[in-house]
Amino acid sequence: MNQGATWYPLKHRQFRMFWSAGAVINLAIWMQTVGAAWIMAGLTESAWMVSLVQTAMTLPVFLFGLPGGVIADLVNRKYWLLFTQSVMLVAATALFVLVSTGGLNAWSLLSLTFLLGTGSALSMSAWMAVILTLVPREIVPAAVALNAISTNVARALGPAIAGLLIAVAGQASMFLLIACCFAGVILFLLGWRSSRVIDVLPPETFLGGMRSGLRYIRHSVSLISSLKQVFIFTSCASALWALLPLIAKDQLQMDAGGYGLLMGALGAGAVIAAVNLTRLYRLFALRKVVVAGAIAFAVVTAAVSLTDVVWLVWLFLVIAGIAWMAVNATVATIVQTCAADWVRARVASVYLLMYMGAMAVGGAVWGLIADYMGTTNALLLAAACIVLGLWFTRNGIFVLGSEADYRSVPQTDKLEVAREISHSDGPVSVEISYRVPAGNQHEFIKCAYAVGKSRRRNGARNWRLYRDLADPDRFVERFIVESWLGYLRQRDRITQADQTMDKELGRYVVESDSTRRYIHQPNANPEWQ
Repeated sequence: MNQGATWYPLKHRQFRMFWSAGAVINLAIWMQTVGAAWIMAGLTESAWMVSLVQTAMTLPVFLFGLPGGVIADLVNRKYWLLFTQSVMLVAATALFVLVSTGGLNAWSLLSLTFLLGTGSALSMSAWMAVILTLVPREIVPAAVALNAISTNVARALGPAIAGLLIAVAGQASMFLLIACCFAGVILFLLGWRSSRVIDVLPPETFLGGMRSGLRYIRHSVSLISSLKQVFIFTSCASALWALLPLIAKDQLQMDAGGYGLLMGALGAGAVIAAVNLTRLYRLFALRKVVVAGAIAFAVVTAAVSLTDVVWLVWLFLVIAGIAWMAVNATVATIVQTCAADWVRARVASVYLLMYMGAMAVGGAVWGLIADYMGTTNALLLAAACIVLGLWFTRNGIFVLGSEADYRSVPQTDKLEVAREISHSDGPVSVEISYRVPAGNQHEFIKCAYAVGKSRRRNGARNWRLYRDLADPDRFVERFIVESWLGYLRQRDRITQADQTMDKELGRYVVESDSTRRYIHQPNANPEWQ
């Protein structure tokens, strides 16, 4: 099988096992989201309350996604995943008990859905970080596509199963099956023998890890472009997801089973797209794939709001699923291939924060707009906003990262230290001198600023490039790292791509005494001024 084929990662047994467990989790989550939304539609007449079910599932990612990513880099991921799956099992079991005893109301449904969403939010980045380390780097795009297929098969089957169970066996049966899904995943994790990389340096603190993750993203053009795109598109496009229960119930006069089939159409379209994503990336620029997907989704959103022909709506939703995947799976692939090893879980958590936060905010906002303007007008406005969002993201840079972008390489140069330094000492200031002939200065400056971005991604701050006033061919690069341990971490995080740029800049290094490192000297006598 060709390594570029979508199914190739399934040849790896560990990946196949985790992928299957992830599919079970996705199935349970989509059953919960869709089933709870339909149940809510029967408990209240408010479009806002119905849309809040989507918010209750996705808002926890906005609140807890980044902390979950940081924790996933600091603790044993096996035990963290066991904890988060247990939280979801408790929530699903409580919903089953309340429905069985007749004690379920709108607010208890929202609260327990929020708890289940919290467990999902805390586990998402850890799950992504684990599953994408189980395959060679060169097939990460295919692995991302497979994860998208898993999610969208669940999106197709979950609503159909939820609707069927509610119609045939009652609401309690759906929550019982969801609880069984989480229990099965817990049993799988108990049998998993996880391997933990032993770091030479001590781990970061929670707040320090959060700061370093955000700093890495801030200084990555590709990541910033991708996160901006996913937030703008998803917040507008979420109107269709949030208001689909009302379209099914009021516009198409459908029951829970019919609503499940509509959601299944979205999932089926997404699967069709995911299977063909790697081929699309070889044929078209990523920017074209994203723009075409956004325009198609906008057109379908408007079309769905204007027709009450069931088979036509179903066809439109298949197209919407394809378009949704063209945008969001492409962005997810970019994010996963542009993150270095040491920060992958945190980058994944910020991506999920943007994605699910946009779903949460969008669900609440479009529900309120639908209460005020009506469902049809809300969807037409959402379609216009999707197109307008393309203007705001017109300068985005969408490229897949390469192996060199995130593989760390050991540094071979020797650190000369005259006396013992503790990890907490600092800040550390680094100064590197260069001599550049006039004809090469334009290229040198361009390269220096590229290197400066990589240094800041890895932990440097206050990076500056200076020209000597007395000698116009001499330049000095200076930056600060908050501590000696921070400087050691910064060196440890240099990737193959960073090192290649650094070597290019090194052609201009002044051979004698080119790099100087300084450490902060505190005042020995506080009374001295």
